[in-house]
Amino acid sequence: MDESDSAPWGSSSGGNLDGWVGALDGLSRDGSPHGSSGSLSRLERAAGRLSHNNSGSDLTKHGRGAASHAESSPPNAISRSKSPNSCHRSNSRSNSPPRALASPLLRSISPTHRGPSIRPSRIESPRRGSIDKGSLPNIQPSGIRPSSGCPSPGRRTNLPPPVPFLPSEGSGDGGSRASFNIKSSLHPTTRVQFQVSVATRLGEYVAAVGGPPELGCWQPSATKVRMVTDAQRFPVWAGEVELPSGTAVEYKYVICNEHSNEVKWELEIGNRMFTPEGVSVVLEDGRFNVERARLLDKEQRKVAVDSDGRAGNRCNEYIDVKVTLDARDVVYVVSYRLPLTVSRDPQTGTYRFEWRRGPGGESTSVRHSMYVIERLRKLRSRMQIWYVGWLGVDIPQDDREAVAETLKRDFQCLPVFLPPAAAKDFKEFCDQVLRPIFHFGTPSTSDLCRSFIKDQDWEGGAGTAGSCALPAGPDGPASASKWMNYTACNRAYIEPLVGSFNDGDLVMTFDVELLMLPSLVGSRCRSANLLFVFNTPFPSSDIFRALPVRKDIMRSLLNCDMLYFQCFTYARHFLTSCSRLLGLEYHPMRGGLIQVTYLGHRVHVRANHVGLDTDSFLSRFHSDPTVARARQSWQETLGDSKVVLGYDDLEPWSGITLKLQAFKSMIRLFPRSVDEARMVLVATPLTDSEGRQLYQDYLSKVQALVDEINAIRPGLVTLFMRKMSFAERTALFSVSDVMVNSSVRHGLNLMPFEFILCGSGDCDGGGGGRPGGFVVSEFLGCSRVLPGAVRTNPWRDEDLARAIYRLLLQPNHEKEYWHQLQMQQCRTNAVLRWAVHALVDMKRMRELLTDLGEDVLRAGCRVGIAKMPHREMSTGSLKTELVYRAYSSSVTRLIVADIDVLLRPILNAEAGATETPTTSLLSKQDLLKSLRDIAEHEGNIVFLLSSGTPAEVRQMLGEGPGLEKFGIGAEDGYCYKWPGSPMDRWDIRTEVTTGWKDVALGLMREYQCRTNGSYIDEDKVSSATWHFDRANPEFGALQGKELQVHLHEMLAHFPVQVVMGMQYVRVRHEGVNKGTFLEHVMKHYNIRGGVDFLLAIADDVTDEELFQVILAYHRDAQYRVVSGSGTMREVKVFPCTVGRQPSSATHCIYNAEEVVELFNGLFLQNKRQQRAFMRSRSAIDFNPM
Repeated sequence: MDESDSAPWGSSSGGNLDGWVGALDGLSRDGSPHGSSGSLSRLERAAGRLSHNNSGSDLTKHGRGAASHAESSPPNAISRSKSPNSCHRSNSRSNSPPRALASPLLRSISPTHRGPSIRPSRIESPRRGSIDKGSLPNIQPSGIRPSSGCPSPGRRTNLPPPVPFLPSEGSGDGGSRASFNIKSSLHPTTRVQFQVSVATRLGEYVAAVGGPPELGCWQPSATKVRMVTDAQRFPVWAGEVELPSGTAVEYKYVICNEHSNEVKWELEIGNRMFTPEGVSVVLEDGRFNVERARLLDKEQRKVAVDSDGRAGNRCNEYIDVKVTLDARDVVYVVSYRLPLTVSRDPQTGTYRFEWRRGPGGESTSVRHSMYVIERLRKLRSRMQIWYVGWLGVDIPQDDREAVAETLKRDFQCLPVFLPPAAAKDFKEFCDQVLRPIFHFGTPSTSDLCRSFIKDQDWEGGAGTAGSCALPAGPDGPASASKWMNYTACNRAYIEPLVGSFNDGDLVMTFDVELLMLPSLVGSRCRSANLLFVFNTPFPSSDIFRALPVRKDIMRSLLNCDMLYFQCFTYARHFLTSCSRLLGLEYHPMRGGLIQVTYLGHRVHVRANHVGLDTDSFLSRFHSDPTVARARQSWQETLGDSKVVLGYDDLEPWSGITLKLQAFKSMIRLFPRSVDEARMVLVATPLTDSEGRQLYQDYLSKVQALVDEINAIRPGLVTLFMRKMSFAERTALFSVSDVMVNSSVRHGLNLMPFEFILCGSGDCDGGGGGRPGGFVVSEFLGCSRVLPGAVRTNPWRDEDLARAIYRLLLQPNHEKEYWHQLQMQQCRTNAVLRWAVHALVDMKRMRELLTDLGEDVLRAGCRVGIAKMPHREMSTGSLKTELVYRAYSSSVTRLIVADIDVLLRPILNAEAGATETPTTSLLSKQDLLKSLRDIAEHEGNIVFLLSSGTPAEVRQMLGEGPGLEKFGIGAEDGYCYKWPGSPMDRWDIRTEVTTGWKDVALGLMREYQCRTNGSYIDEDKVSSATWHFDRANPEFGALQGKELQVHLHEMLAHFPVQVVMGMQYVRVRHEGVNKGTFLEHVMKHYNIRGGVDFLLAIADDVTDEELFQVILAYHRDAQYRVVSGSGTMREVKVFPCTVGRQPSSATHCIYNAEEVVELFNGLFLQNKRQQRAFMRSRSAIDFNPM
């Protein structure tokens, strides 16, 4: 007997699959063995030799058992139940024949053969037989209920038929042994353990019944899975059986009675289903008669990959997540000012606190948000609402504890106490620097110097030309800039929050006064669900970058979970700043959200305008008697004239002068309007922290225009320079015909909503005014929210004048029509509904991320100010303890690292080319030392991959000891060197053609000319790349997509691939990528026994082939047989992407620093293993036999 006869091919099942390569190499393309029976003998000898080297005795026994089972079955026999009451249904999915297993990686070893396409003529694979319905009288047609005597497995009436077992039809000659050995390998089995929780009674047991013969073909009496339990495990029942791998199985659990024929099926759920894969599977099916499909469906969505290998859009499940607000929810509303008014009795010294009413406020920093913030307390009937903020007055140190206790007990407020000097500088910085910039203005040079330069930095430069010398204040020179004081005041807001915060609480933060608060919340309360609401505009990136601390502010805001803007224009400006300042990408999601991912933290952006508390406003408007008296007074004052109303703050971006210019143009264009219309202009003066009126020069311009118009005819414009009460203001709104808003820039403005509600007439039973029209600036946040509003550009005074005059002549029925739509919008967009939507958004997104297994606490940017540093995630964060455990237990390890993602940022930072805060703590020496320490350990293989040429790789690595220990793949694996080879010895993996290069480079040069900042990398042999990382991000991306399409068309007949990566478009030769190179490397080491630990780190879109090769290897070689010992070790793979991005990798590392920490941890594992080995050697030396 040949030596191969003692080692059947079935022994390779579940172990190293190298034996399959030699077996398939002995077959021709048509499936027949090369030559005659002698060729088949050589085939058998090769199979036996490889199986003997790579298999254990336990697997040999398994293979013989499978072969003997095949021999015992007669040809064309059909195995099925003989019960007259058996019920079956045809199910091709659950009863399909097993597929031949062949690794895509191993198939490529013999490029002339294609694995599954090889079908030997004498060794036929199983095929599905056609079953005559008449030969199986008990099979029920689909949709027909079985007879009463048939036990029904659930509510389904169509059950799967028995599996027809069709053995090989080969002859019994000398090749029969080879036939059955190969057949047993083509039918690997998986040991399946069923577990289910069932509260049974005495005399009952549980069984698993299903379609395969092992599960009884849906006959409880024929199943091999009679489950057992004991006192420790009850009510959990368990049972094991071996099932064919790769074949979907449908099954159910039944409760049988030992003393009767009573059978209880799972009637409330459909058939359970799974596919056996690997050596063993444990099915934890939960409770009896309870559906597990939802959990399985969720797990499948987690790893869903679409047709091009990219991860599916899992977070598009956002709108399907159902959440509600309940009394257990705790929300902290953090604002610059508490929505309270404070007064102190001068005689008794006691403080009195009252809730603030109406959208008023002493300054613009709190005016628009105080009303919204105060209205949120109405949600206290549904959840816990706590306020955090400054009281606006200085509280003496001795009274602070009592005041804090009173506010906490009576108002559920947590006060912040700011020193007077710090509060003054804080307010000045917001009013003089932040607010002008966020309203598209530019602060003066002196204000910027005073805000961002310490006094000692410019004190010595007084009198120097071009310096920022400023005189010292009355209190002496300050020791810190106003920006540092601003961050210190933000830090004061976090202290009362931290003292009361619990994991998972919601935090709502408002406006530009607290821009640095998200980073502080993220560092101190890492599990906080944080929302930041902008009631101000957000400037364009060209204006925002005027701030010296622009990146610090952006990184702080990216600690939030959700960002709310009043209109999409301002949200777009924020997203553009993320792209231009930080190089981040954003993409839309279902549910109206836009997602930005920064260092592992996902930020969701929404544009949603807030409105008034409509019911409360109308109730007060119609019930307050002072409103009726004020209305009568206004009617007597204004008479029968048509009233054009302007109600604004006295500030430049309110556009009061533009409004007056438009009214003057209306008089000029339409002379008859002089006798019909008059303007009532209310300008609310604003004051600074010391009570001085702001914008005196702007007031002079307004007054001059008013005098100029009144010179045409006295009384055309009436100017009020004061803040009006609720009754006086709403009464004026109710008698006005047209409201004009000409804001240059404005975020939240509630005056148009009040104007609409004041024109509600008698519809609510309390008098009221008449409906009016309004003209709004297209730069106003609510310009696209309210229907019927006439939007104009306030800088075009004639267009604004014509819009005003057209509304003065608008017929009443049109006014009524638009007023009804506007009232409906006001009721729909009420402040409480807006707040509920915002809170539900926060909870829904957090719930979705948690359900999908995301680590919401381990965001790389949530680490505070000192270290503040797209993706629909298909990967989970890498658990280093799992890597270390797998590393320690493995024998042969392959570590693959993309040095482009690790070294290029460091080299750019050292050269001063880019600002890279995420790698600021790294150095090239630290990284290479970590890799070198790992490569020196026995059993470790380290490969460094790069897209650069060999010369560029050597330049990146530098000159240092130990570099020859690395294997290196340059130009995506076109040139490479093996570990141990000198640095000047490079091999070429494949031959490439260069006829396509002239075409590609010619087209790239055209795009280089039209895209400023782009450049071409044409030094590589196997590829040509057009880079746009130095160009405008938006324009570069557009040009890159266009170039990609153009190259596809031009190079369709060349053996090349056109790929678009991170800020580049590359044309590469077919078959030259990191995936095929890794396949070549693993093929090399597979012949030498394979690896049982594989760690790959990459970051680019073009690295997906690398991850897919690793995952394919893991699917086909889940266990490895160690040479010599014959033991099996599970293969552990960790494909990791650096940074959150769509990827088929199963793990994620947030930044390059964590990569170095991971490598250092692996080196520590090496040292522990060495110490353990030395201790064991010492024990042997001291205890001789």
